[in-house]
Amino acid sequence: MDGTTLSRLLDPQLVHLPAEAWWLPGILLLILGSGAAYDAVRGRVPDGIILAGSVVALGTLGLYADWPEASHHLLWGLGASLLIWGVNQLYYRFLKHDAIGMGDAKWTLLAVIGFGWMPAAFAWIVGAWLGALWLTGAWLFAKARGRKNFRARVHFTPFLFLGLLAGLYILTVR
Repeated sequence: MDGTTLSRLLDPQLVHLPAEAWWLPGILLLILGSGAAYDAVRGRVPDGIILAGSVVALGTLGLYADWPEASHHLLWGLGASLLIWGVNQLYYRFLKHDAIGMGDAKWTLLAVIGFGWMPAAFAWIVGAWLGALWLTGAWLFAKARGRKNFRARVHFTPFLFLGLLAGLYILTVR
């Protein structure tokens, strides 16, 4: 593998689309935001919307850029999803309950396909901090109301979406 190929593989930039596909990032943000909102209300990320978004993103990449580019992003997305699944499997093996929902893995698949691995990684970092801040606030609120046993379930995809928006802003506007 030569240096050019390696630098292309590790390119943190957004997907390089021709001008004719200007609409794709907006559509993907709408789909990812809808999945996050659904998760916030219902506690799960719908398969259909993520599958449809993946088909649209890969088809657009294949038709407007080229099919090797589309397969490149699909492989990165599958790798990210498998990494999340593997971390969850290890966690489950030791603690006997899930740490990460597979909706987060599906959501990340589409985010990586559409925007690349760097914004998706940024989404996980910022999303984790936002989720931790939300849990801390919920714990403080429960403690102020006199609750001694605090338990909360975090629907993480809304925090991932906010992290993705922050990552896209920082990586593209700065």
